[in-house]
Amino acid sequence: MPRFALFTTECVQLGDALTEIIDRHHADLALVVTSDIHHSPRGGLLAQLITHVRNSGVRFLHYLNLSFLAYPLAIRVDRALAPLRGGRRTRRDVAELCAAYGIKHVRAPNVNRPDIVELLRRADLDLIVVYWFDQILREHVISVPRRAVVNVHAAYLPHCRGLFPGLFSALEDGQPFGISAHLIENREIDAGPIIAQRTTSPPQDRSVLFLDSWINRVGVDMLDEILADLDGHLATTVPQLGGSYHSYPSRREMARARRIGVRLTSVRDFFAAFRGTGAEHSSDRAAAPRT
Repeated sequence: MPRFALFTTECVQLGDALTEIIDRHHADLALVVTSDIHHSPRGGLLAQLITHVRNSGVRFLHYLNLSFLAYPLAIRVDRALAPLRGGRRTRRDVAELCAAYGIKHVRAPNVNRPDIVELLRRADLDLIVVYWFDQILREHVISVPRRAVVNVHAAYLPHCRGLFPGLFSALEDGQPFGISAHLIENREIDAGPIIAQRTTSPPQDRSVLFLDSWINRVGVDMLDEILADLDGHLATTVPQLGGSYHSYPSRREMARARRIGVRLTSVRDFFAAFRGTGAEHSSDRAAAPRT
C-alpha cells in the first residue's frame, strides 16, 4: 500500500468519511493536514461571514455555520456526555483520531508554506490524497510525493468542478450525484485526468448538507480501490473535456434553489450527518470515467 498524506477540511459533511479513512488506512497514513478555515487567506471568520451574507444570503450562511461551527461544538458535547454513556462516542474529531493511531496532524491556514512543504518532504510520501480541501496546491507541494496527487471531488466530473459540488449537482439539470477521483497536476481546479468515478442515489427530500455527507462517504470505498491498485488506476486515466465549474453560489442561484425545492440544511440532517448517513449501505455503482 502507498504511504500517503491526507489533506482535508474538518466539517460535519466529512466526519463519517474521515473516520473511516483514518481507521482503515492508519498504518499507511504518514500525515493528516486539515485546513484552518478561520485563518485562511480569505480573511478571518468575521470577514468571511460578512462576505458570504453579501454574496450568497443568510440561508447559505446558515449552511456554513452548521457545517463548520456547529460541528466542533457537537463533538465537544458528545465528548462531555461520553462518561454518562459508558465512554461511547458518536464522533471524534481528526485530532483525536490521529492521536489514537500516532499519526501526525497539522492544521494549516496555508499548506504551501515552506515549513509545511518541508514536513511533507520528510514524510517520505508516495501519494497525497486531497479530500474536500479548500486550498489550491502549488507546484512545490504537487511535486513532493513520488507517485501522484489524487483529489477526491464530490461530483460526477467533469460537471460541477469547484466549490460546493453537492449543491450544484442538485441545481444542474440532469446531473447525477456522484464522486470522482482525479489527478492534480497543476493549479487548475478539479481539472486533472479522472482515475475513478462512482454515481450514487441518495435518499430523496434530504438537504444539501445530508447529500454532501452521503456522497463523501460513498467515496471511501472508491479510495480503498485506488490505494489497493494505484498502478492500475494511474495507467487508465481519462482526460476531462467540457463540463462546468462553480464558485460560491450567487443570490440568484440561491433563489433558484428555493424555487425548485432544494433545501440547504435541516436540524434533522445535521444530526444524521453527525451520526452517519448510512451511505455505506447504498446501492452506489462503479462508473467508467466520462468525458
